[in-house]
Amino acid sequence: MTLSRRQFLAAAGATGVVGLAGCLGSSESMPDGPVTKAPIPASPGDYTYETMGTGDEPTVTYVGNWKCPHCATFSTGYLRDIVTDYVEPGKLSLEFRAFTGFMGSDDVRAGRAGLAVWNVDPETYWTYHEYVMANQPSASEEWATTDRLVEFAESAGVSKPDAVRQSIEAGEYQQEMQESRQYAREAGVEGTPYLVVDGQPVAPIDGGGNGTDEAKRALESVAGE
Repeated sequence: MTLSRRQFLAAAGATGVVGLAGCLGSSESMPDGPVTKAPIPASPGDYTYETMGTGDEPTVTYVGNWKCPHCATFSTGYLRDIVTDYVEPGKLSLEFRAFTGFMGSDDVRAGRAGLAVWNVDPETYWTYHEYVMANQPSASEEWATTDRLVEFAESAGVSKPDAVRQSIEAGEYQQEMQESRQYAREAGVEGTPYLVVDGQPVAPIDGGGNGTDEAKRALESVAGE
Protein backbone atom coordinates (compact mmCIF):
# COMPACT_ATOMS: atom_id res chain seq x y z
CA MET A 1 0.00 0.00 0.00
CA THR A 2 1.25 3.44 -0.86
CA LEU A 3 0.39 6.25 1.53
CA SER A 4 0.55 9.97 0.96
CA ARG A 5 2.73 11.92 3.35
CA ARG A 6 -0.31 13.18 5.26
CA GLN A 7 -1.90 9.73 5.47
CA PHE A 8 1.32 8.10 6.61
CA LEU A 9 2.00 10.62 9.35
CA ALA A 10 -1.58 10.34 10.57
CA ALA A 11 -1.28 6.57 10.71
CA ALA A 12 2.01 6.78 12.57
CA GLY A 13 0.54 9.11 15.14
CA ALA A 14 -2.51 6.89 15.64
CA THR A 15 -0.64 3.67 16.20
CA GLY A 16 2.51 4.92 17.86
CA VAL A 17 4.44 2.14 16.15
CA VAL A 18 4.74 1.65 12.44
CA GLY A 19 7.08 -0.92 11.00
CA LEU A 20 7.71 -4.46 9.90
CA ALA A 21 7.22 -7.13 12.52
CA GLY A 22 10.43 -8.85 11.52
CA CYS A 23 12.48 -5.68 11.88
CA LEU A 24 12.01 -5.04 15.58
CA GLY A 25 13.74 -8.03 17.11
CA SER A 26 17.13 -8.04 18.76
CA SER A 27 18.73 -10.12 15.99
CA GLU A 28 19.29 -8.66 12.55
CA SER A 29 19.03 -10.64 9.33
CA MET A 30 21.56 -10.59 6.51
CA PRO A 31 19.72 -10.72 3.19
CA ASP A 32 21.11 -12.90 0.44
CA GLY A 33 19.17 -12.66 -2.78
CA PRO A 34 18.80 -10.97 -6.17
CA VAL A 35 18.97 -7.39 -4.85
CA THR A 36 22.25 -7.96 -3.00
CA LYS A 37 23.71 -9.54 -6.14
CA ALA A 38 22.30 -6.99 -8.60
CA PRO A 39 24.77 -5.87 -11.28
CA ILE A 40 25.92 -2.26 -11.27
CA PRO A 41 27.33 -0.07 -14.06
CA ALA A 42 30.97 -0.57 -15.02
CA SER A 43 31.72 3.03 -14.02
CA PRO A 44 29.45 3.65 -11.02
CA GLY A 45 31.11 6.99 -10.33
CA ASP A 46 29.41 8.31 -13.46
CA TYR A 47 26.01 7.86 -11.80
CA THR A 48 24.83 10.42 -9.27
CA TYR A 49 22.17 8.14 -7.82
CA GLU A 50 22.32 4.53 -6.74
CA THR A 51 21.92 2.38 -9.85
CA MET A 52 21.65 -1.30 -10.73
CA GLY A 53 22.00 -2.64 -14.26
CA THR A 54 24.49 -1.56 -16.89
CA GLY A 55 22.95 1.90 -17.20
CA ASP A 56 22.58 1.42 -20.95
CA GLU A 57 19.02 0.06 -20.78
CA PRO A 58 15.86 2.10 -20.15
CA THR A 59 16.02 3.27 -16.54
CA VAL A 60 13.20 2.96 -14.03
CA THR A 61 13.40 5.14 -10.91
CA TYR A 62 12.46 3.76 -7.51
CA VAL A 63 11.38 6.67 -5.31
CA GLY A 64 11.53 5.61 -1.68
CA ASN A 65 12.30 6.62 1.86
CA TRP A 66 14.71 4.72 4.09
CA LYS A 67 12.29 4.98 7.04
CA CYS A 68 9.11 4.00 5.17
CA PRO A 69 7.88 0.51 6.17
CA HIS A 70 6.11 0.08 2.83
CA CYS A 71 9.45 0.70 1.10
CA ALA A 72 10.94 -2.03 3.27
CA THR A 73 8.15 -4.37 2.14
CA PHE A 74 8.83 -3.50 -1.50
CA SER A 75 12.63 -3.57 -1.25
CA THR A 76 12.66 -7.00 0.39
CA GLY A 77 9.84 -8.38 -1.75
CA TYR A 78 8.69 -7.39 -5.24
CA LEU A 79 11.94 -5.53 -5.98
CA ARG A 80 13.64 -8.94 -6.01
CA ASP A 81 11.33 -10.04 -8.82
CA ILE A 82 12.11 -6.87 -10.76
CA VAL A 83 15.82 -7.60 -10.47
CA THR A 84 15.38 -11.21 -11.56
CA ASP A 85 12.97 -10.52 -14.41
CA TYR A 86 14.31 -7.25 -15.81
CA VAL A 87 17.66 -6.10 -14.41
CA GLU A 88 19.68 -9.31 -14.48
CA PRO A 89 18.61 -10.16 -18.08
CA GLY A 90 19.68 -6.68 -19.21
CA LYS A 91 16.21 -5.37 -20.02
CA LEU A 92 16.12 -2.47 -17.55
CA SER A 93 18.28 -0.46 -15.20
CA LEU A 94 16.93 0.88 -11.93
CA GLU A 95 17.99 3.86 -9.87
CA PHE A 96 16.98 4.73 -6.32
CA ARG A 97 16.10 8.25 -5.24
CA ALA A 98 15.40 9.05 -1.61
CA PHE A 99 12.27 11.18 -1.23
CA THR A 100 12.86 12.78 2.16
CA GLY A 101 11.53 15.45 4.46
CA PHE A 102 8.35 13.80 5.74
CA MET A 103 9.46 10.86 7.90
CA GLY A 104 11.11 12.65 10.79
CA SER A 105 14.09 14.95 11.06
CA ASP A 106 16.48 12.06 10.42
CA ASP A 107 15.20 10.76 7.08
CA VAL A 108 17.41 13.19 5.16
CA ARG A 109 20.44 11.83 7.02
CA ALA A 110 19.43 8.30 6.04
CA GLY A 111 19.18 9.39 2.40
CA ARG A 112 22.58 11.05 2.51
CA ALA A 113 24.08 7.94 4.09
CA GLY A 114 22.82 5.84 1.19
CA LEU A 115 24.55 8.11 -1.30
CA ALA A 116 27.69 8.03 0.83
CA VAL A 117 27.76 4.23 0.62
CA TRP A 118 27.15 4.40 -3.13
CA ASN A 119 30.14 6.69 -3.59
CA VAL A 120 32.44 5.02 -1.06
CA ASP A 121 31.81 1.37 -1.97
CA PRO A 122 29.32 0.96 -4.83
CA GLU A 123 29.93 -2.80 -5.01
CA THR A 124 28.25 -3.26 -1.64
CA TYR A 125 25.58 -0.59 -2.00
CA TRP A 126 22.67 -2.89 -2.88
CA THR A 127 23.61 -5.24 -0.05
CA TYR A 128 23.52 -2.23 2.26
CA HIS A 129 20.20 -1.11 0.80
CA GLU A 130 18.49 -4.43 1.39
CA TYR A 131 20.17 -4.92 4.77
CA VAL A 132 18.81 -1.62 6.09
CA MET A 133 15.36 -2.32 4.66
CA ALA A 134 15.30 -5.86 6.07
CA ASN A 135 16.27 -4.60 9.52
CA GLN A 136 14.46 -1.27 9.43
CA PRO A 137 13.57 0.00 12.92
CA SER A 138 10.17 1.49 13.72
CA ALA A 139 9.26 4.53 11.66
CA SER A 140 8.07 6.22 14.84
CA GLU A 141 11.66 6.37 16.11
CA GLU A 142 14.34 8.81 15.01
CA TRP A 143 16.72 5.92 14.51
CA ALA A 144 18.79 7.22 11.58
CA THR A 145 21.61 8.62 13.67
CA THR A 146 25.12 8.76 12.29
CA ASP A 147 26.23 5.96 14.60
CA ARG A 148 23.33 3.68 13.65
CA LEU A 149 23.81 4.27 9.94
CA VAL A 150 27.53 3.52 10.21
CA GLU A 151 26.69 0.35 12.15
CA PHE A 152 24.41 -0.69 9.31
CA ALA A 153 27.23 -0.04 6.83
CA GLU A 154 29.65 -2.13 8.88
CA SER A 155 27.17 -4.99 9.21
CA ALA A 156 26.43 -4.94 5.48
CA GLY A 157 30.14 -5.26 4.67
CA VAL A 158 30.82 -1.75 3.38
CA SER A 159 34.61 -1.58 3.05
CA LYS A 160 35.15 1.94 4.39
CA PRO A 161 32.57 2.71 7.09
CA ASP A 162 34.77 5.51 8.44
CA ALA A 163 34.49 7.27 5.09
CA VAL A 164 30.71 6.91 5.29
CA ARG A 165 30.79 8.50 8.74
CA GLN A 166 32.93 11.37 7.50
CA SER A 167 30.52 12.00 4.63
CA ILE A 168 27.48 12.02 6.91
CA GLU A 169 29.12 14.32 9.44
CA ALA A 170 30.29 16.67 6.67
CA GLY A 171 26.70 17.07 5.48
CA GLU A 172 27.43 15.83 1.98
CA TYR A 173 24.66 15.16 -0.58
CA GLN A 174 22.22 17.78 0.68
CA GLN A 175 21.87 19.08 -2.86
CA GLU A 176 21.05 15.59 -4.15
CA MET A 177 18.34 15.25 -1.51
CA GLN A 178 16.80 18.54 -2.64
CA GLU A 179 16.99 17.51 -6.28
CA SER A 180 15.32 14.18 -5.51
CA ARG A 181 12.46 15.90 -3.68
CA GLN A 182 11.96 18.17 -6.67
CA TYR A 183 12.14 15.20 -9.03
CA ALA A 184 9.49 13.33 -7.06
CA ARG A 185 7.13 16.29 -7.00
CA GLU A 186 7.52 16.97 -10.71
CA ALA A 187 6.89 13.29 -11.45
CA GLY A 188 3.64 13.40 -9.48
CA VAL A 189 4.89 11.23 -6.61
CA GLU A 190 3.07 11.99 -3.35
CA GLY A 191 4.14 9.06 -1.20
CA THR A 192 6.50 6.11 -1.07
CA PRO A 193 7.26 3.68 -2.53
CA TYR A 194 6.67 4.61 -6.16
CA LEU A 195 8.25 3.66 -9.45
CA VAL A 196 8.63 6.27 -12.16
CA VAL A 197 8.38 4.39 -15.44
CA ASP A 198 8.73 6.33 -18.68
CA GLY A 199 7.99 9.52 -16.75
CA GLN A 200 4.83 8.21 -15.10
CA PRO A 201 4.42 7.41 -11.37
CA VAL A 202 3.29 3.85 -10.67
CA ALA A 203 2.47 2.25 -7.31
CA PRO A 204 4.62 -0.90 -7.25
CA ILE A 205 2.84 -2.93 -4.54
CA ASP A 206 -0.66 -3.46 -3.23
CA GLY A 207 -1.80 -3.68 0.38
CA GLY A 208 -0.51 -7.24 0.62
CA GLY A 209 2.96 -6.34 -0.64
CA ASN A 210 2.41 -7.95 -4.03
CA GLY A 211 3.40 -6.36 -7.31
CA THR A 212 0.53 -4.42 -8.86
CA ASP A 213 -0.79 -5.20 -12.32
CA GLU A 214 -0.17 -1.56 -13.23
CA ALA A 215 3.51 -1.86 -12.32
CA LYS A 216 3.90 -5.12 -14.21
CA ARG A 217 2.31 -3.67 -17.35
CA ALA A 218 4.47 -0.54 -17.16
CA LEU A 219 7.68 -2.51 -16.67
CA GLU A 220 6.85 -4.89 -19.51
CA SER A 221 6.08 -1.96 -21.80
CA VAL A 222 9.34 -0.10 -21.20
CA ALA A 223 11.32 -3.36 -21.36
CA GLY A 224 9.88 -4.01 -24.81
CA GLU A 225 7.99 -7.16 -23.87
